[in-house]
Amino acid sequence: MNTFSPDSYFDALESHFNQLAVAVAAGDIEVLPALSEQVQKLSINLAEVWQQWQRQGLNDAVVTARIKALAEGFQVVRANLLRRAMLVEQTLNLVVPATMDPTYAGGGAYGAGPKSSGRLSPMAV
Repeated sequence: MNTFSPDSYFDALESHFNQLAVAVAAGDIEVLPALSEQVQKLSINLAEVWQQWQRQGLNDAVVTARIKALAEGFQVVRANLLRRAMLVEQTLNLVVPATMDPTYAGGGAYGAGPKSSGRLSPMAV
């Protein structure tokens, strides 16, 4: 794959990345693993040839702008994945409450009872 131009690498990476972003936004969990793997492989291939391009002087402002756009896009996809994970976790806690850890350990149905302070309360005679 070293004979491809920077544009062809970026075109392929952006195409697969856009498909991944749409799948994450739509919640299409069946295609996420395959698309994620393709984006990862393309990113690794791009990183391998990046140094060659720099030595050849192919690192221009357009390439830098495309990299920044991809980086920002990855942040958006990551945020969407975190939102989806939180929804799944909340749903799981609703359906199976035993999976949720209590906030205050040792509490009963209405929380922990009063704790003794070690002080003796005055007695009225």
